[in-house]
Amino acid sequence: MSGPPRMPLTRPQAAVLEAAADGATLTVVAARLGIRREQAAARLSEAYKRLDVAWMDRDERRAAAVRVARKRGLIPPVADTTGPREPQKPVSRPN
Repeated sequence: MSGPPRMPLTRPQAAVLEAAADGATLTVVAARLGIRREQAAARLSEAYKRLDVAWMDRDERRAAAVRVARKRGLIPPVADTTGPREPQKPVSRPN
């Protein structure tokens, strides 16, 4: 008898990876989530292992983890900032 498929990331791991996706420091990530820096580091480290990017160079690891997690739908995609915008109101200038 087999159980449900194992989720590649726990919710805390996904939350830390999402908070770190913009390249924020561990201190900033921890502050965003209200946890200690050490907790953020540990959760990211585990996420890297589960996403099979722990072997990569430190400079590439986080970006690779974010790409893999987004591709698998584990964290939300980047918000589209190139879409239509509300029209600007004309600026009235004094004569």
